[in-house]
Amino acid sequence: MGEELVKVIPFAKGMQADTFAALKKDITRTVVSPGEDILRPGDTVGGVFLVKSGAIRVYYIDAEGREGTLYWIGPGESCILALNSLFSDMPYPAFAAADTEGVEFLTLSGKTFRQLFARDPAVQAFLFEQLSGRVYALLSTLEQTMRLPQEERLVLLLLARADESGVICLSQERLARDLGTHREVVSRLLRNLAGQNLISLAHKRITIMDRSRLEAMLPADGPDG
Repeated sequence: MGEELVKVIPFAKGMQADTFAALKKDITRTVVSPGEDILRPGDTVGGVFLVKSGAIRVYYIDAEGREGTLYWIGPGESCILALNSLFSDMPYPAFAAADTEGVEFLTLSGKTFRQLFARDPAVQAFLFEQLSGRVYALLSTLEQTMRLPQEERLVLLLLARADESGVICLSQERLARDLGTHREVVSRLLRNLAGQNLISLAHKRITIMDRSRLEAMLPADGPDG
């Protein structure tokens, strides 16, 4: 279990021997099926989630019932909204669900994590890195929502979600949920991109045909801006 934790938890390798022993005693493992909610608004957060495989999607639902993705939590990462709720004793403010392939994560109780945070610099560094990195990503998402046309936001999402072969195995409904818009809007935008031979469309499958031309459609600061 010790070697596995070092592989899964990024801060475990740098921990002190006594705090690492406390960590090993309090870890539990959970597997969640695709789409199943892990946390909902108002839930009490009782521990720290550390993703082992798959991903967790953190999202909101607006007043009109449309979903919008805030961020994804991948292997070696944790949820900053859950961490904030844990340390502030505030209810969780969003939805967190297993992504398209499900998720396996480790959970460390809030009590133990607070104790480790108070005693071990490696745990402190991990928390601050998670917070700073995610805050930047959230600000970037907010900027894109306010600044970019929907087509450019869709292109960013396709580039981010494509695998090494340029394939995105997501339905148009799911893409619309991630962007916080209607499926009809996404369908129209995808048809436009396909008409330019930038992508090809199939059932719940999109293939990027010309990545360089897609990237050229984005602002000068590029996909990471």
